[in-house]
Amino acid sequence: MTYRILAIDDDAGILRLIKNALTLEGFEVTVISSLESIDLCLFRGYDLILLDVMMPVNGIDVCRAIRDEIKVPILFLTAKDLEEDVMLGIGAGADDYIKKPFSIKELAARVKMHLRREERAKGLTDDGISIGNLVIREKQQMLIIRGEEIRLTKREFSILSLLAENPGRTYSQEEIYERVYPLSSDTQFRSISEYVYQIRNKCKPYDVNPIETTWGGGYRWRKEEPSGN
Repeated sequence: MTYRILAIDDDAGILRLIKNALTLEGFEVTVISSLESIDLCLFRGYDLILLDVMMPVNGIDVCRAIRDEIKVPILFLTAKDLEEDVMLGIGAGADDYIKKPFSIKELAARVKMHLRREERAKGLTDDGISIGNLVIREKQQMLIIRGEEIRLTKREFSILSLLAENPGRTYSQEEIYERVYPLSSDTQFRSISEYVYQIRNKCKPYDVNPIETTWGGGYRWRKEEPSGN
């Protein structure tokens, strides 16, 4: 199987680097240097999307517009290292960040990591975890509350699943980071609390809060049925 990658960036040099590097790794790469509008059809049929943040059509706005319909990993390419920009991206549904300038090895490693995770998710056959009103289906990477599907990003689901599988254990932010981010990045470490916030925010309309903050900044799955504040 040949994976299809879509890369969107208004820097022609970056696009050449991405296309050459990932083509050598055996991927089929499509590059786009500009967007005049956000058309969902443009993003369909790919296995992973690389999306520049700073474009005339803002990458965060693009991600937010397509995230509900486009299920593949979306990785932001960004020269920014401001925490508020990172948090905005996570809130929009980004699965990861690659900070410019990046090396060819880092780019290929990140892309392969996310594609491997997608393959593992597709290969799972169990029925998931059922706790109270919540059902966590690993195969579909899906959270269901009272029969309704709650859409989570890949990263949000990874954190939720990790805590639910070990309900008696408290995980520090460092431990969660190491589990869901094999490659080191200060930006990614700072994002853990924002991912937890997004999970809670998506569960809140159902009067459910599955994750408890513990003393010292750690997180654990609530021992009781995860409802209420």
